[in-house]
Amino acid sequence: MDRILKGVMKYRNCHREGMVKQFQKVRDHPEPKAVFFTCMDSRMIPTRFTETNVGDMFVVRNAGNIVPHSQHFADELTMCEPAALELGCVVNDIRHVIVCGHSDCKAMNLLYALKDEEFASQFYDIASSR
Repeated sequence: MDRILKGVMKYRNCHREGMVKQFQKVRDHPEPKAVFFTCMDSRMIPTRFTETNVGDMFVVRNAGNIVPHSQHFADELTMCEPAALELGCVVNDIRHVIVCGHSDCKAMNLLYALKDEEFASQFYDIASSR
């Protein structure tokens, strides 16, 4: 936690002024080019490996970079994935949707492991005892 707090302080002292200028530049006229879905895994740093800046894309992070099928959207009132698609593609006329997976994704590994009935039963026993 100390490292995170030091990072916040370094950002405030060294980088904040430049970032505020970038925010002000795109505040009234953002032109994002993509909606980017990626995993919430801490190893994933989408702006670093896409070399994008403030205002370049909408980023949605969740466990396993999952974008549910649209048939599930009608019943859910507060899902961020359809909201991001609506804001990006309908409101901002974005034409590119990127779903970025990565190797050794723990969320995907767990979903795959749940196909094994023996593992799944152990998993559900543990979850129901909480």
